[in-house]
Amino acid sequence: MIDKYTPVSAARRLATQITHINKFPTYVPNAGGLAFILNQAMPNLEYIVKLNHKNMIKSATLGRYRIKEFIQFIRNSLMIIDQHGSDKLKIKFQYKKLNQQFQQLKQTYKQENQSEISTKLLELDARRDQAIVCLRMISEGYARHPQPALAAAGEQVLECINKYGTRLYSLNYSAETTVLNNIARDLQASPDCTKAIQDMHLEDVVKEMNKANQEFEKVFIQRLEETSREETQSTRELVQITSEAYRTLTKHIEAHATLTPSVEYLLFIDHLNENIEHFNQIVERRKADAENDGPLVA
Repeated sequence: MIDKYTPVSAARRLATQITHINKFPTYVPNAGGLAFILNQAMPNLEYIVKLNHKNMIKSATLGRYRIKEFIQFIRNSLMIIDQHGSDKLKIKFQYKKLNQQFQQLKQTYKQENQSEISTKLLELDARRDQAIVCLRMISEGYARHPQPALAAAGEQVLECINKYGTRLYSLNYSAETTVLNNIARDLQASPDCTKAIQDMHLEDVVKEMNKANQEFEKVFIQRLEETSREETQSTRELVQITSEAYRTLTKHIEAHATLTPSVEYLLFIDHLNENIEHFNQIVERRKADAENDGPLVA
């Protein structure tokens, strides 16, 4: 039965059959004999390809995961290893190393997000998000106004906003800060936009958006300075170290699965690949949304 072959035995059978082919036509009396040997060799070749494919762990796009996604991805990976057993998989040392790095990363991330500055950032970010959403929604309403002048005012402001995207609240901190600064600048620099804002009575909304964004930028810089003074490793550094520990672990798994193949390794790798595909799909969906939103900055 082919399913009971090992990679070594399958490779040996294939090599023997290829040797027979190389002796053609002295060894094989006719074309029919050559076809027979080829047919005998194909199952061995197909088995080797199939086994190697199953032993491959999919590539996780770790560098594109957001921090919360990365933490959840590693947590899931460790849980999957626990279910299958690090001892059985012969990766006990690599599992222990990855878990240590993960615990340190999780604790550091928690501490960074519990600081007063981080809390203030969340509040200011919510304020500016609410302001830009309000500005867009009211402008969209005015764009459908029965009076042509007010409809034109709504369209004027929407045009100013939409050239930077349609989901500005979903941008990362730095990108959103830049975009909102650009919008505030454009609204002030264009007489038509300024008049449109006045016609729709949205001066206070624009003022709130600009104020919250400027305060956010100041507090964000303060947090960067605070982080740079800390002696402990930053979240970014720990993400890199944890990523390396994860990659080391997967390399060991693939090596064991190739040298000592078993059903246990195949089931484990399938389980691990499901987790990888899930998080990679999150990244792909986010990338598609960003492309649909248009450029982030002017």
